[in-house]
Amino acid sequence: MMFRALVGLVLLLLSACQPTAHDIKETRFLLGTLVEFTIFSEDEDAALDAIHQAAQAMQKVEDSFTIFGDVNNSVKAFNQAKVGQIVKLDNAVEQLLLLSLDIHQQSQGAFDPTLGALNELWAFSGEKLSNSPPSLSSITVALEQTGVQNIEQSEGGWLKKVDGLKLDFGGIAKGLAIDEGARVLKSLGFTQAIINAGGDMMVLGSHGDKPWRIAIRHPRAEQPLGWVEVEQDISIVTSGDYERFYMYEGQRYHHILDPKSGYPSQASQSVTVMAANATLADAWSTGLFVAGRALSGVIGERKASNIEALWVTNLGEVAKTKGFSLKK
Repeated sequence: MMFRALVGLVLLLLSACQPTAHDIKETRFLLGTLVEFTIFSEDEDAALDAIHQAAQAMQKVEDSFTIFGDVNNSVKAFNQAKVGQIVKLDNAVEQLLLLSLDIHQQSQGAFDPTLGALNELWAFSGEKLSNSPPSLSSITVALEQTGVQNIEQSEGGWLKKVDGLKLDFGGIAKGLAIDEGARVLKSLGFTQAIINAGGDMMVLGSHGDKPWRIAIRHPRAEQPLGWVEVEQDISIVTSGDYERFYMYEGQRYHHILDPKSGYPSQASQSVTVMAANATLADAWSTGLFVAGRALSGVIGERKASNIEALWVTNLGEVAKTKGFSLKK
């Protein structure tokens, strides 16, 4: 009897010493924002090492696309080139440019990778945020330095047709970096995780035997719009007019620019997109923000990419595609 009790006690102590799966978190500054990594795992050391490798991969993507700082890359080379000068883009840059041009066409121009000059003028991404809008004349000049019709793929590379045109992948490269980080985590065996880059996230698998519960931010209130429950690999990205903005003479000016007008888009307060990967979700959240609900039919045609969307319109009304399951 005593032997059985002793065996039972030993087994109890052994089970108590076994590691249990839990959320392992680490935050890094990447992509111009705080990126939070969450891995649901028993092995904390291996998870932290995986996060380190994922962060390195994401930094490499950022270095390939950034138009800021001292890092040299082929995007900066193109932006600094003269009219007609052929620039060979890195393979990853060229592939993302081709995807961007495809989304530009499908979004009827609402997503545009050639807004570098316009973004520079508004200066929402610089170190010092402006507190008043640029002049109409300067916006007109910057608009003349944009447009996908003003870039061309040529033998050996790409060229620009107008002086001052600059590529800017700010509306899609963050998504690509998130996808690369997620790829690294999965390659190391971590299939239950979240990478959250300032509200742009990739969700992997489930949260143990339960779904991940993701809050959808309200653009004007502290309480969220609701929640989505996720038990599969999917990206959730929100573009909002509350991220980088200032008020001037009673009007909100924010960083999501309309390629047609050159001014911040007034169609939406926020748009949340769920898609198969963060690259698509990032780009489409921008395009759908600019276009508003006018592109809801286009989303309906893209079921192969699992794209669903939720809008908060410029009037504060909430609308969503049929497959966007929002819980309250």
